[in-house]
Amino acid sequence: MHFKSLEFNINQDLLNVSLYNIFYFEIPLEEIRKIDKNFKLKNKNEIIFSKNTDKNSDRKFMFLIEKYMPELKNKITKLKAVYIHQNSGIPLFGLKFIGIIDKGTDMIEIKPLTSCNMNCIFCSVGEGLSSKKQVDFIVEEEYIISELAKLIDYKKKKGNTIPLSIWINPHGEPLLYSRITDLVKDISKLLLIKDVHIITSGVLLNKVMIDELAKIKKVKLNISISSFDSEKAVQLMGTKTYNLANVLNNVKYASEKGIETIITPVYLHGINDKDIEQLIEFCKHNQIPISIQKFCCNMFGRNPIKEEEWDSFMAKLKTWEKKYNISLIGEGEIQSTQELPLMFKKGDVVQAEIISYGRFFKDKIAVAKARCILIPNCRKEKGVIKVKITSAVNGMYIGSA
Repeated sequence: MHFKSLEFNINQDLLNVSLYNIFYFEIPLEEIRKIDKNFKLKNKNEIIFSKNTDKNSDRKFMFLIEKYMPELKNKITKLKAVYIHQNSGIPLFGLKFIGIIDKGTDMIEIKPLTSCNMNCIFCSVGEGLSSKKQVDFIVEEEYIISELAKLIDYKKKKGNTIPLSIWINPHGEPLLYSRITDLVKDISKLLLIKDVHIITSGVLLNKVMIDELAKIKKVKLNISISSFDSEKAVQLMGTKTYNLANVLNNVKYASEKGIETIITPVYLHGINDKDIEQLIEFCKHNQIPISIQKFCCNMFGRNPIKEEEWDSFMAKLKTWEKKYNISLIGEGEIQSTQELPLMFKKGDVVQAEIISYGRFFKDKIAVAKARCILIPNCRKEKGVIKVKITSAVNGMYIGSA
């Protein structure tokens, strides 16, 4: 049996099953030996059963996969994890932190996982090594492509011919998704796709990955670097493992390989003013676009400073534009496309089935009409419940039980 997303290794009396590289669960070897005491592992992602084994050996092994998958954990965060796949019963529409988000524009967000190897002091969603979240999520690559294709087909049938930009922008680091090149490649093959943006810290980039991504002509890298000083960069990224020199080298290499690479620093007034100017000079010298992001306070994020007013932020950009003779204020226009119809509106009361925890054990994900509904502070663990919709915006739903 050959698997794209699973890898195997034996650890004493257990078969360690790795899912998308950073997630894992374990199966007792004695259970596999009941299928075939002479089974073998090959090339990490293959398991071989003897020719004289029961003809249902494949089915029995898949039963073990399904049996122990609920024990899935994240190797980085050590948190419980949920695998969302085509047979999981969890739709990819309805949640803010995972799946597909369509806001009725030419920009569609893809969130294939939750997890981050950094710990940015300004993270708007509070991800990373010190995150207080209790549950992580990972989505099957084929499931994302299938549901995205349906969404695009819906827009096309409604008369949309506007080219679409796909933004791989998870609550976490997209390059932790081990099949990121498969994901980008498969997205780029879909109808109406103009480009595919990867929003990343750039820490996990390497020449092999860049070479693979360079073959996909529609890919763009948006790399968050918020300081040109290595010590300040470590402080802002929240971990000593951050290697600014390596990230900058990979930025240059990606640009040389023909990948449109955009530096996207977060401007923290009073903390990295000088660093932003150095980044502007670096980008201008190397002919790399720069898009400076305004820091915004978020109730669920990390907020190291008070949020600056928009007028003040725009005035600062204009000052830097004049000083460095460079364009910093984008003129691109977001275009409207046909949004998926809302299945519920605020105030509706619906019957929904609890299918999973949310990011916290106290929160639950319920499903109704092929949409997910997040229910904060839900005491019930499973079953069908009545849910009152408290928020229904851009196809994302929150309810109370």
